[in-house]
Amino acid sequence: MRCWLALGLFLASGVAFAESYVVVCYNWGCQQQVAVSYPDAWLKKTLAPLYKAKNPESERAAVAEVVRKFYVKAAEQTPIAADEPANDEDETVVGRMDCIDHSTTTANMLSLLQHKRALRWHRVGPYAHRTLLVASHYSATLVEVDAEADDGSPIYTIDPWLEVHGELPSVQPVREWAGYRFYSLETQHHATSATPLAGR
Repeated sequence: MRCWLALGLFLASGVAFAESYVVVCYNWGCQQQVAVSYPDAWLKKTLAPLYKAKNPESERAAVAEVVRKFYVKAAEQTPIAADEPANDEDETVVGRMDCIDHSTTTANMLSLLQHKRALRWHRVGPYAHRTLLVASHYSATLVEVDAEADDGSPIYTIDPWLEVHGELPSVQPVREWAGYRFYSLETQHHATSATPLAGR
């Protein structure tokens, strides 16, 4: 899946630079893709805690809250509020999100934060991919800057897939997220293509 995230430029209808956009995927495998708008006044208020973060840990906590609010706001323009945790209960629900939808959407949201220079201690990382036999799961990640290590320790997953819509996404070191499973770090999903982030 072509998901390693190029920033497109969009202007709000009639008013230049009044809104930013993030492409939100849903209905599994990014079958549906919608450019969700975030007004600048809303973004300024929502991103304020990120600019006040004092260290990497507080920045990750602030990112989780921002991502939560981005999803809630996106549900005003898409049917994603109908999504249930994981994939077991919503196979026919319009607005359902699998891990491809969540990881792509979350990575797009994180890329907008990076584009807005709201991240001081992190950069957007590759997709984390954990596998066990036929089970496969993806998550967006952040990489803690100035803490590079070969063992993956500075990489954190931002993963809302198992959470109820409107709750905080899980934030974990990638090795903890993988647990006993094999994991890899990938710049592309092995699935259908998705439109990259659209923002300004």
